[in-house]
Amino acid sequence: MDIQFTENFLEKQDIILATKTTFIHIEPFEVNDEESLKKELPKSWYSKYLGLPYMPKNFKYPHSKNGRPLALLAQINFAETPKLEGYPTAGILQFFIADDDLWGLEFTDPYDSVEQFKLQTSQNNFRVIYHPEIIEDENFLITSVDFLPDFNYLPVERECRLEFSLREEVVWHNDYRFERLLGEGFLASLTEEEEKAWADFTEKFTSQGNKIGGYADFVQQDVRRFLTPPDENWLLLLQIDWADNARIQWGDSGVGNFFIEEKALGALDFSRVLYNWDCG
Repeated sequence: MDIQFTENFLEKQDIILATKTTFIHIEPFEVNDEESLKKELPKSWYSKYLGLPYMPKNFKYPHSKNGRPLALLAQINFAETPKLEGYPTAGILQFFIADDDLWGLEFTDPYDSVEQFKLQTSQNNFRVIYHPEIIEDENFLITSVDFLPDFNYLPVERECRLEFSLREEVVWHNDYRFERLLGEGFLASLTEEEEKAWADFTEKFTSQGNKIGGYADFVQQDVRRFLTPPDENWLLLLQIDWADNARIQWGDSGVGNFFIEEKALGALDFSRVLYNWDCG
């Protein structure tokens, strides 16, 4: 029997397709024991999860507010990535987090959304550092991490090399803009037949995965809905998620996100970054 779609369903389907955007997909691959034995670890200026950070001789290594060194979580060399409009085309961007129980997150007690926003953007226990120019001569770089402690459990288990490709996606139901576009309660209003058709329609679109740009994924809810100022546009800078070829685990099947305010991104000002992770 042919499904009789409501006019509302067809209209919203077109609205969703109009949100199509491009992002940089990241595919992490664990550096295996054979590569390590052959000393084929990524150079310090390569893109990676964990591993040796890119550190010029004058680099001031980041520490948490209690003085403990932060751990390199991710490093993106934009010379290795496809070009994405609005994002850097050169330089290295580094993401450091604390190896504490909350991986650098802090929470207000009692909860206050204004103060919580300040905590998650203060970079007290995480840090985002941008190097606009890259030195590829190890004589001018710090190439040892002997000064660092053995970090405790991190969401990424082993060092990974990264591969990049451009992909497309549409806004997903857990993005705070979904209800603005389709109206509150849209999914609940679908008939049983429309629910199945909607699932088939959106099956090829998902906000999950490791990426730069695009739409973010959440296990709980989009923190921008209640944290970021309503007159500002906070974009996904980096998302780190589960992967087929790497052991990545944010708590109970969670996901980690770094967001940046749009004007700050345009100015390459990485002091305005919101860090969040959540899990089931």
